[in-house]
Amino acid sequence: MEQVKTILLTLSILCLLFVVTAKEMPSILIEESTEIISTPPGPANPEARAMMDSIYQRYDQFKSLKVDMVLTTGFQNNVATDTIRGFMDGSKYRLEMPHQDVVHDGKKVWFYDKISKKIFNKPNNPNEANFIYPINTIKSWESAFTYSIAGELDLGEHTFVKMSFIPKTDNFSAPDSPQINLFVDKENFQILKITFLQSNGYIHMLDYVDLEANIKFDPSLFVLDIS
Repeated sequence: MEQVKTILLTLSILCLLFVVTAKEMPSILIEESTEIISTPPGPANPEARAMMDSIYQRYDQFKSLKVDMVLTTGFQNNVATDTIRGFMDGSKYRLEMPHQDVVHDGKKVWFYDKISKKIFNKPNNPNEANFIYPINTIKSWESAFTYSIAGELDLGEHTFVKMSFIPKTDNFSAPDSPQINLFVDKENFQILKITFLQSNGYIHMLDYVDLEANIKFDPSLFVLDIS
């Protein structure tokens, strides 16, 4: 149970800012039901296991990333949206948001508040990079969550597979358990959307609308400079 609590807390703190999609993906915001399913999925079958393995293999090909994202948070019909641009190269990363920039230069994480014009930093925590490159986080779900393929969604030329994750621990059993859903492109095994749903009606959704992988960045991108 403590492992599940830790994972759920991490997801909340990091705002679920992880995973990426392919550059060739269309800019589509998938409409997702905010209702938590009443029955947890059964143990992962070979099809679901194969989907997870394919996701890992695909993401292992990404050494550097540029990602455009849309974050939606709130309660049911009262939600707010924000745009985020993320960059990653090895252990370094940068997030650009309307009110804040976050830069990891390989040693420390720097925060710049665009409204107050204040800067502060803290020591690096490798886990914080998981919102851009999420493989270690997703792998941790497999021991604490039960998951399965919940269905498919056809949008134009693309088919997306919906995978649902529910905590195994009885204390978090449905219908009161938080639920995580992944929407994965069936053809290239990349994630287009993540939703984090809580039983109190709170929703946290991240859509990935564009990606460029394995490109070379100017090193200055990962240095916070507000001059």
